[in-house]
Amino acid sequence: MNKNKIVKSIVDKFLVGKEGKSVLKDIEKKKLVDSGILDSLDILTLSIEIGKKTKKRIDISKPKNFKKFNKYTDLIKI
Repeated sequence: MNKNKIVKSIVDKFLVGKEGKSVLKDIEKKKLVDSGILDSLDILTLSIEIGKKTKKRIDISKPKNFKKFNKYTDLIKI
């Protein structure tokens, strides 16, 4: 399984667990942070989980990385 599929799986599972299956409908069009789907603790939790599974450290203190959590398509490419 490639890295993007692993990240997509982690993000989808997290979002469904938090908001329910309906959250995935038109998820590419939504701003995850701006709309309140993800908050700061969610970003921290996701970055740790993604890091564990992909063996990649995600420094969310860098604005470039932090911005990727607002858009679903950017997030799964992190």
